[in-house]
Amino acid sequence: MDDATDRTPDHAMPLPELVEARLAGDRKLTDPVKALIREALGDSGNAEDGAGASSAGPLYLGKVTVTGFRGVGSRTPLKLKPKPGVTLVVGRNGSGKSSIAEAVETLFTGTNAHYAGQHPSHAVHWRNLHQGEQTVVEAKLTVEGDPSPSTLTRTWTGDAFTDSEAVLRRPGHGTVPLEQAGWERVTRAYRPFLSYADLDNLINGKPSEMYDNIAAILGLDHLNAAARWLTAAKKELDTVVNAEKDKKPLLHAALEEVGHDDRALKALLAMEENGGPDHAVLDALIAGAPTSDEGRLREARLEAAAETEGPDLDKVGAAVDALRHAVADLDDLKGTAAADAHSRAELLQAALSHSDRHADDTACPVCGTEQVLDREWAARAEAQIAALLREAAAVREAEAGLRTATRTLHNLVLLPREIPAVLAEPWEAWGDCRRITDPAELAERALKAAVTLTDACAIVAGAAREELAAKDERWHAVVGLLAEWTKLSREAEAAKPRRTEVSAALNWIKKLTTEVRDLRVDAFAGHTQRIWERLRQQSSVDLTHVGLHGSERANVRKLVMDVTVDDTEASALGVMSQGELHSLALSLFLPRTATADSPFGFVVIDDPVQSMDPAKVDGLAQVLDELGRDRQVIVFTHDTRLPHAFRSQNLPVTVLKVERGEKSKVHVTCDTDPVKEAIDNAMALAQTTNCSETALRHVLPSLCREALATALVEAAWLRRNRTGRSAEYLQSAIDTTERLIPLASFALFDDGLVHPDDDVRNRLRHLYGNECTTLIHQCQQGAHPGGFLPHHPVDFVRKVEALAARLRTPEVNA
Repeated sequence: MDDATDRTPDHAMPLPELVEARLAGDRKLTDPVKALIREALGDSGNAEDGAGASSAGPLYLGKVTVTGFRGVGSRTPLKLKPKPGVTLVVGRNGSGKSSIAEAVETLFTGTNAHYAGQHPSHAVHWRNLHQGEQTVVEAKLTVEGDPSPSTLTRTWTGDAFTDSEAVLRRPGHGTVPLEQAGWERVTRAYRPFLSYADLDNLINGKPSEMYDNIAAILGLDHLNAAARWLTAAKKELDTVVNAEKDKKPLLHAALEEVGHDDRALKALLAMEENGGPDHAVLDALIAGAPTSDEGRLREARLEAAAETEGPDLDKVGAAVDALRHAVADLDDLKGTAAADAHSRAELLQAALSHSDRHADDTACPVCGTEQVLDREWAARAEAQIAALLREAAAVREAEAGLRTATRTLHNLVLLPREIPAVLAEPWEAWGDCRRITDPAELAERALKAAVTLTDACAIVAGAAREELAAKDERWHAVVGLLAEWTKLSREAEAAKPRRTEVSAALNWIKKLTTEVRDLRVDAFAGHTQRIWERLRQQSSVDLTHVGLHGSERANVRKLVMDVTVDDTEASALGVMSQGELHSLALSLFLPRTATADSPFGFVVIDDPVQSMDPAKVDGLAQVLDELGRDRQVIVFTHDTRLPHAFRSQNLPVTVLKVERGEKSKVHVTCDTDPVKEAIDNAMALAQTTNCSETALRHVLPSLCREALATALVEAAWLRRNRTGRSAEYLQSAIDTTERLIPLASFALFDDGLVHPDDDVRNRLRHLYGNECTTLIHQCQQGAHPGGFLPHHPVDFVRKVEALAARLRTPEVNA
């Protein structure tokens, strides 16, 4: 990059334009390096956003439609003007306004701050109880430059909150899943949604998280991603070059150990050729090694023979001993009573089997005696067989032991897959043992075959090892190392020019990152401090410095916020009240929405007024008004002070009112002038045919009183804005004043005090005529048990309307 004097001081320049401006003005960079920088920025963006990345923007919200989401039941439209300006969406707690705010956030991100903080057991509350069949959130989007609006729709397909799919239909671009729209990274970086929970997270999160929240919107994330991409590329190239360097000393040492060998000497000389290694010579030396199939096969056979070994003599010996003991045990039982019982049992069993086969023949098959093998004999024979078998149990156990010992020895007779030819005969003798059934013969031949085979294997393995050792082992080992190094050398030679370019590109990106950070941190801090000055409103806390300490990968990185309290230095988080902390969080968040790189022309804020005192609400209205000059600002709030702050300061604003009926039926209407709304309701009642006297006596005066009270409060705030009185005092006084006459005192006098009722009435009569105090008294009477019944209700309402209009007119009250 050029010197600092050539830097473009425009911190608001979008990052792509800034990069191109710097590249165009840098004459030191080569074209390949510039191309590499563009590639790094492009690939880092694609890695974040996917192939469908889009440069759409600025993007504005049009009509938002919510169905079956949280507190919203049937289809509810929120009609927004897709252009810069401030829109306040107001409604009581439980009206469904926060559900709409969360629906918009979920539409773009698939989640929201409310759901993210929920315990898993509470996750069922995202679907509306009265509209459980279908949950859909849809928004019309105006993308600058597109001929017609786009439509973003998220539909839930399952029972889990995460079971949703979002698609974007954009003119000229077709219909694609939201994941392919290219908004994922920018939604994270320039997040256009701020909930009450987000306010806490901005100032109460971990220091590193607070750092990352701010660093993301400075445009550093895209540059950091490019730096990571280049760093990974450089690391890969460094690995190739370093691998060649690391292997070279090892190869040198190995070649020197070979001794007086012409091949080793030629390899050393070829490695140190001027201008780089002579790869042709090295290739020839490597090719001289035995590489034919026959050579490899012979070497494999030698290696197999060197590893050959016979059966385990210890196991064979133990098996033979067990077999011999089993044979001896069975021999010891021959001629004994147990053996005789066993034989007799077998004889009787044979006779029974014969009798069963020849049931009609009762003669003895041995002696020919007639009628002896009848049923009675069969029963006696079966009983005798059972008794004899019990007596012969020892013989059966000995026979079972013999079978087990025989099977054990047979199982040890295993043959390898490949048998060297020289060992074919002893292996065959060993294998034959598996077919021997006579236990004594098996024991004798198996032991002899095993000993013979083991000795033969030891002789063959020793001979093979000697033959392998006799081969030129050192040279062959060196050839393998030489081939590996030669390959690495070629790769390193090819990698070095690319590594030089990558290093230059990485250094350029790092310098630009530092420049962008310095420019944008200063601009961000300045914007934050300007917003804080508006929001602090009578606070003794002065924000003196906002900055980032550390770097993206630093173990210790944090957002630094220095303040002074009555000119005494302090830490922001340690001295600020909750309202001040929320104001500070807004000061940190709002500059994110105004950054030049953001494709979002809108920002959605939910409940920003909580914990703010009245003066800060006035300041917030001013800040939002300034932001709304080039951004679409949508604020959801239940606090009536914010709409009032806009009106009392004559700031342009659109107010939408949210109301919730039975079965989660939510209505959104354009909120009219509160004075006009009260007058319209009173007039509708006055014009009602056969209206009850109770309604005319109590409800009608109360509605007219509401109109006058609202007009007096507006006038009081207008006077306060001109005189600079304490907003906290005025709001507290208004909140504790129930009657209209004391309330009028704040609208009529500059000192902000409650004057005597007679002084207030005299002032009212002087400005608005004698009848005005009578009207005020009659409206006040509506809250009393007797009420007030006007003779001509319509005329009464019109007189109240005229008085309210005069009370709220700044020129009259000046």
